[in-house]
Amino acid sequence: NSSCPLKNEILKHDACPGQYDDRILTLANNSHLTFVIKSEGRYHNDYFECDNGRCINFSQVCDLVNDCGDKSDERNCTNHFTCDRKDGKDYLIGINQKCDYIYDCLDLSDECNEECGQRII
Repeated sequence: NSSCPLKNEILKHDACPGQYDDRILTLANNSHLTFVIKSEGRYHNDYFECDNGRCINFSQVCDLVNDCGDKSDERNCTNHFTCDRKDGKDYLIGINQKCDYIYDCLDLSDECNEECGQRII
């Protein structure tokens, strides 16, 4: 992962409904109730809350995969390029695959654009 502009914020105690039934409630920064999960003898709270309310591990944010199902874990990330698709589905490629003279997008948008200095004739 590259650095991600999405903040890893401490989730509230009631975030991620229906997930993490084994959550342990705790106080965060002496200000609000949150939860942690015990795994492999350690307590973890490195979760990202998707716009749709689902939660994923923060390591899945900006990883070129729509893990949330609503794309909120890939929104505003700087490590990818979104191919232009007519079917409305996003296809993400690593930013290093743009302008590398290899066509990764079906519509050739990763190579044929002003930034790469090429266009479709």
